[in-house]
Amino acid sequence: MSQATLDEEDYIIGANEAEVQRLGLQHALWREAALGAWRRAGLKEGMTVMDLGCGPGYAAFDLAQLVGPQGRVIAVDQSELFLQALEEGARARGLGNIETRQAAIEDFTWPEGECDRVWSRWVLCFLPDPDAAIAGIDRALKPGGVFMTQEYVDYRSFRLEPAEPVFDRFVAAVEASWRHFEGDPNIGRRFPAMFRRHGWSIEEMTPEMHAVRPGEALWRWPASWLKEAPARLVELGFLAPEDAAGFLEFVAQREADPDALLMTPMVLTARARKPEL
Repeated sequence: MSQATLDEEDYIIGANEAEVQRLGLQHALWREAALGAWRRAGLKEGMTVMDLGCGPGYAAFDLAQLVGPQGRVIAVDQSELFLQALEEGARARGLGNIETRQAAIEDFTWPEGECDRVWSRWVLCFLPDPDAAIAGIDRALKPGGVFMTQEYVDYRSFRLEPAEPVFDRFVAAVEASWRHFEGDPNIGRRFPAMFRRHGWSIEEMTPEMHAVRPGEALWRWPASWLKEAPARLVELGFLAPEDAAGFLEFVAQREADPDALLMTPMVLTARARKPEL
């Protein structure tokens, strides 16, 4: 891992108990989109599925139920805290078909030809070498296996209206921190070339974004993060303290404004298939 690569201490979002809760909300609000992607990918009982960058396991729990007791979920994450939460959640749900593997993706020892499907969501965008991850996924997939993913494709489509310049400065700071740690907030744009290099056939490229209003459930997904991120961006040196204070005031004003409109960043739901032998 290069020195510029983020670890749990540098990661803007963080790996902590608050993030465990936020990721639970995130999955609840994006669950239908994930279920649709899995359904279109032909996920079936008895399959082996890898959840890459599984976090505290909310998607893994759904995957484990869908593949059934005869199936298997391989849950991979670098955070010990997240994997402990996953294991506790699996025990509470009576799910015995989830295996956890702790590793940073760039250091992961990929299984060979074990997986019918590999799933990731908002993972490749944080990697300094996503092509290496795609090569690992290719190794893990069986011939004819499918990679399913959701990643940002146009982060600048993130809007909170009526707009003010402080919001643009905040988004610019987020992107600057992302790129400083060698990630790509628009990684979805690179998928066609990345998939082609590995001989995969593209089966789906669907953009998804939402327009939400204060008080709606989906508003809570970015809103909770918008209140936490400015302090971290100041700490990391990407946002001026006065902009952090002004941004928090701006968010509070929009939450109280019945005419406010939040546009979530555009996400690309993508699916690609490894060739048969």
